[in-house]
Amino acid sequence: MPRSSIVRAGILFAVLPWFAISCGTKTATEPGLNQSVTSVSAPEQFLNSAQQEHRELILDGRPTPIEWNIAGPPAYVLMHGIGGGRDLLLAMRSVWTYDRFGAPVAVYFLFQWPDGTPSFLDHPIVNDSVDILDDLGNLLVDCRARTDTLGNIIPGNDALIRPTSWHRSPIEEDQMTVEIFSDSLGSYPADNWRWGAGTTDPCFSSSTIEFQNAGPDGDSRGQFTHPVAGFMEDRYDIGNGPVRDQGRITYQYNYTQYSNGVVPDSIASKGFRDTRLNRGKPTSYVVWSYVAKRLTECDSLNPIRIDDSSVRDKTWNPGDYVPSWKLIFPTESQLDVLARGNWLAGKWNLEVRRNLTTVDSLTIGLPPRPDDVQLVAGRHYKVRVTVYDASSTKGSQSILLPFYLKPR
Repeated sequence: MPRSSIVRAGILFAVLPWFAISCGTKTATEPGLNQSVTSVSAPEQFLNSAQQEHRELILDGRPTPIEWNIAGPPAYVLMHGIGGGRDLLLAMRSVWTYDRFGAPVAVYFLFQWPDGTPSFLDHPIVNDSVDILDDLGNLLVDCRARTDTLGNIIPGNDALIRPTSWHRSPIEEDQMTVEIFSDSLGSYPADNWRWGAGTTDPCFSSSTIEFQNAGPDGDSRGQFTHPVAGFMEDRYDIGNGPVRDQGRITYQYNYTQYSNGVVPDSIASKGFRDTRLNRGKPTSYVVWSYVAKRLTECDSLNPIRIDDSSVRDKTWNPGDYVPSWKLIFPTESQLDVLARGNWLAGKWNLEVRRNLTTVDSLTIGLPPRPDDVQLVAGRHYKVRVTVYDASSTKGSQSILLPFYLKPR
């Protein structure tokens, strides 16, 4: 009976007799996956129902057949482990859109990959020792108007703002980077987009309908066009590594580092205009800059516990944390790439959009931005995708994949 070899490639298995490998070689190769990506054309507003109502491809991380079936079957990309990461298969689809007059508009991507446990937090600041209640259940931090017998104001407990009370956790968020190279040879310059489950994904607009007076600070921008889409970090690479495009990015430091520790700067707050904590953002991993509140020694309540109905004690306890980033709307070129991720049943779904041609403002007639790869229907490019599993180094990366914008 002939000997056989079992070869594992990602999650695919093949049994190959040693004498039957093609071309006389005895070295097994990976199964032949279709690893070229074709972006097909579609109207920016889909009118494919009997009622002819507008159905846009909504960036909400929840892909539906009516949105993505037009792209055809996905390309299944074999991702190789890097930095100690694992091999896996990633499904990828793409469409590019045109307006009602036939002018090109934007390119869309759908990325789907397995991940057993999602990670939304990135280096949160952890409470090491502060417990607001004493052994008898009395509040230790109390800054209400209190005076002693001599009329002096009694200060609150300053343990909350001591550097020795906190440390920055090493845990990291799930991430993805997408690189689009200038031509079919994989030449530089290249666009480089970074998505983070905790640093870019939750930075979406606030509704002026739900939150009265939202908008003067800029946090209602885009509420009617892709209202739940966040902004990927937009970068540019000329061959020496990615450099950020012009503009403010979505995340900012939410801590002050000291020689003996770290102290959170802000916590989630309603602000004076809102009806719900943190303007509807998930307090467990977001501090929304527009309604953030400075952390003081008098803040006896933890906003994350306030927003969690499953816990009764709403005060600070050892092991509690504050997100280490404050989120804010980006500016200039950092507004170019929209995205939203959704983790469900062991899999990430990430939808991405960028205009095919980016300009310096919304004014028609300005030249394309020099820090972006401009995409043209009918041309061939190369694309590379990297996913990071709760790490900035350990992940999975594709080869340079052929990427073709198929003309109408």
